[in-house]
Order: sequence, then C-alpha cells, then structure tokens
Amino acid sequence: ETRTKELLFLSKGFLGAHLPPLHAGVLKINPGDTLVLATDGIRRGFEEEMELFGKPEMTAQGILARYGLETDDALVLVATYRGRRP
Repeated sequence: ETRTKELLFLSKGFLGAHLPPLHAGVLKINPGDTLVLATDGIRRGFEEEMELFGKPEMTAQGILARYGLETDDALVLVATYRGRRP
C-alpha cells in the first residue's frame, strides 16, 4: 500500500492578531484516509517523522508527546475519513 502526504497550510500567527493572507484549497480524500491538523504549538517537521497508529487518539497523543512545544499551547486533531453515508 502506497501512502502519500499532502500539506495544506503552514503558517504562524495568533488568533485575533495580524493573520496572514488566506488561500482556499481543495484536497480529494478517500475512505480510510487519515487527516492530521496541528497548531503551531507542534514542532515544524513533525509530519516527516510522524507515525500513524491504529487509533486516531493514539496518533494525536504520540504527536503531542514527541513534538509539542513546551513554550506554546498545542492542539492536534487526527481523524480517519470513513466515507459518506448513503
């Protein structure tokens, strides 16, 4: 099975301050794809070394533990897309 990684948006900033220009993007996802969203409180480059575990919550906990910055707040959301319901 071939795995690919797509990076959508990498930027720093803080909510309510000077936001960088925003750009819309579209990414096709398929059932079984895993989506990982992380704030800037996660060390840059984590996606290069990131491991996906069986459960999304385990992957999120692993990313926070290994790549979370102690000098910033951090949030990681990991979800597996199961597809549309009929």
